[in-house]
Amino acid sequence: MKRLAWFLLAMAPLVVVPAAFTAVLATGSPVFRAAIPIEAHARDHCTWYCHNHGCSHAPKLPRALAGDDGLYGDTIAGLKAAGKAVVPGAPHVGYGVVNLVVFCVVWPGIMYALYLGALWQRRKILALRRGAS
Repeated sequence: MKRLAWFLLAMAPLVVVPAAFTAVLATGSPVFRAAIPIEAHARDHCTWYCHNHGCSHAPKLPRALAGDDGLYGDTIAGLKAAGKAVVPGAPHVGYGVVNLVVFCVVWPGIMYALYLGALWQRRKILALRRGAS
């Protein structure tokens, strides 16, 4: 029974995340859009106008994180450079491909591996507490 519980814990993210994604899609989420929404500029908060035309609002995050010369800018520059290397003839397509691979495959894969490592360590700790090896 305990092996089954550990197995279910290990498999839970692989079941829960797609199930949640499917539920969001089934409720009419705007994921499948034919065009980028057009909204008017709002003075007090960001709208799709900011996405489409650039944002003039004061940043909420520190410049080291959100500025073009901070982590955000370094991330974008890295993705652009990788995109040029992957698809030299169409760097914007390469940027999109690299962005999806990094943030939809590599990053979640690393997080899942860390999750499995934490489960393994927890199992070992519990076994050591019980006096088993």
